[in-house]
This record gives sequence, structure tokens and C-alpha cells, in this order.
Amino acid sequence: MRITRLFPALLAIGALLAGDVLGAQSQELSMPGFPKPGAPPVVTLLAPGAAPRKAIRYAVTANQKSAMDMTTTVSMAMNLGGMAMPMDMPTTKLSIDLGVTNITPGGDITYNIAFTGMTIDEVGGGNPALTAAFQQAAATITSTKGTATVSNRGLPKSSTLDVSDPAIKQMLTAMVASIENLAVPFPEEAIGIGGRWEVRQVMTNGGQTSFQKTEYEVVSIEGLTVSLKMKSEQTGPPQTIPNPILPGTDINLESLTGTSTGTVVIRLDSLVPTSEVQAKSSTVMSMSLGGQAQSIATEMTSKLTVAPSKGK
Repeated sequence: MRITRLFPALLAIGALLAGDVLGAQSQELSMPGFPKPGAPPVVTLLAPGAAPRKAIRYAVTANQKSAMDMTTTVSMAMNLGGMAMPMDMPTTKLSIDLGVTNITPGGDITYNIAFTGMTIDEVGGGNPALTAAFQQAAATITSTKGTATVSNRGLPKSSTLDVSDPAIKQMLTAMVASIENLAVPFPEEAIGIGGRWEVRQVMTNGGQTSFQKTEYEVVSIEGLTVSLKMKSEQTGPPQTIPNPILPGTDINLESLTGTSTGTVVIRLDSLVPTSEVQAKSSTVMSMSLGGQAQSIATEMTSKLTVAPSKGK
């Protein structure tokens, strides 16, 4: 098959793996020990840590406003029938304003989300077509708004996105989920330094469902500041992912495994953490294109940093 015919499919898969362009209804998949898709994460205490211990809870105030930047860098290497195809994505920085609108007596926190801008930094070897897609999204991103609700333990409750452009909505839905998950889910029990807990949750991104297990450990607690280190494992079972970029062409996920490590510093009186997470994943997909079955193996590395916006 000629590369010119295959390129749109590779572009679609690259966008899917980066979690930014494809969107579809996720399948009802399950895995033992994990909640069902759409259900809250399962949080399990592994070790309480050293005394003194306390129950960790978010303590933001009503009408609080904050701003943050999310910077994402993704690098991919695809292999098609022994042919290596590097496919680096542009580095993106998304600027977001958050504003608390309601805090219930039970501690649930509802806040508005306003995307205020996106910048794209084309890296060497990056794909011009993907960069152009990001630039088009950046031009309209400031009209996008949403809301999210989390408990004072950081458990996600709901999120919505108000945007008229379906393509932009597909792109940003995953980002809203990332913002909702900025609040680290804490255990019900009191914990101290060295305390560890596990969070199991179902991730849906671009029509793809995966199961993620994350372990957090307390490094320090100083007043309202909690420093953590984290590590996670991600598994994606076999599934079919409809592809709106190439209608009539299904992408079959055969396997997905991933790991990530990072650090998170949380101020309990703020919705914005300071974090840096490095991730690696291996994916095998197959698809039928032009009547020919194609298998595509992908190795991906990514870096996500989150920090309060400077000057705000």
C-alpha cells in the first residue's frame, strides 16, 4: 500500500493515541477489581503512614478564582510491517481559568472552566497536518466553557462542556476529564507521611476505554501543602473504536499497556496543583484500509506538566 493512501489513517491513529481528535461512544467493558465505566474511582488505603495523621480534604473557598497552564509533549514511533514511522506531536500549552461557583454542606465543589488560550510549539519532526489541526482549534478555543464537580476528597462527580463545534468538543472532552482528575482522590482514612493508597478508575478517551491503577505516597505534609509521588499502570482490553475521521473504517485495539510516574504538590485551599508526570505506553492496533488488513504497533512517551499561571 502506498504511504499517500495510508497517511490519513496514520494521522487518525496518532490523534487517537494523543487523546485529542477522535471521539466516539465508549464500549461497556469491564475488568475485575475496577469500577464500571462512568462510576467513581475506587480508593483503597494501603498504609496509613507515620503519626501524626489526619484526614486530607480540599478546603477551597466559595467564589475562589484561579488560573492554570497544562503543557503536553507527546512523541510517538509507529511501526507498520517493519517500517518505522516517527510521528511527533506538537507541544501544546492550554491556559484555563477556574472559578468555584458552589460548595455544598457535604463538601462537593462545583467550578466553572474557561479555556482562555492554546499555544502550539512545533518540534523537530512534528507533523504539519497535526499542527494545522491544533492551530485551528486554538483559534476558537476561547469560546469554550464547562463545569465540573468534585468531592472534598477529590472524587470526580460530573463534568460538562459547552461548545458548539463538534470537532472542538471531541478534542477538549479528554482535556476536561484531565482537569476533573487534577483533584487527587484521597482516602477516607487519616494518613501521615509515608501513607499510601491506591486509586482504580476507568478512563474513556476518544472512544477508547482503559483501566488505570494509580498508587500515591505522601512525601510531606506542611500546613495546607501536601507533596506526593505517584506511579500508575494502564491496561486497555481488545475493543473496536469507530473512526469519524475515516468513516466506515474501524480501528481495532488489540492491546494497550502503559506506565507513568510523577510528582504532585497540592495546596488544599486551591484547585490547581503543581505536577509533572512522565508516561510510556505500547499499543497494537489493526485496521482494514483499501481492503487490506494493516497492523500498527506504537510506542509513545509523553510529559504533562500543570502549574498555576504566572501573573494571575
